[in-house]
Amino acid sequence: MAEGEVCWAVETSKDGERWRSFGKAWKKPGEPVLLHGVPRFVRFRPVEEDEWREPLDRTGDHPMTWLDMEEGVREELWPGQEHVGLPVLLPGGEEGRLVSFKHFDDGNRWDWVVEFRGMRQPHP
Repeated sequence: MAEGEVCWAVETSKDGERWRSFGKAWKKPGEPVLLHGVPRFVRFRPVEEDEWREPLDRTGDHPMTWLDMEEGVREELWPGQEHVGLPVLLPGGEEGRLVSFKHFDDGNRWDWVVEFRGMRQPHP
């Protein structure tokens, strides 16, 4: 966690009824998040709140999802230069920051670089 970041819990569902944890997104207030491989529905909430925001349905068939959690907006897209530096949440909960993304014209292949950082928590 970087200074000033807040944690959001993210869950996904294929049918909008059975939900599974996708992970936790650490982000700056107002900062969108990219998610990879999200099923049809996604919902989220700040971890300190109990109520989930309204689930959002898939908007397209791209493998990446751009999510503005504060505004409740979801869009499937190919990331561009304007998305470099955003947090990326992968299935299973790993999170990094987008360094670069390139997709090929055939729509079936892409190259991307995500930077991961870690920090040990001191034991009491």
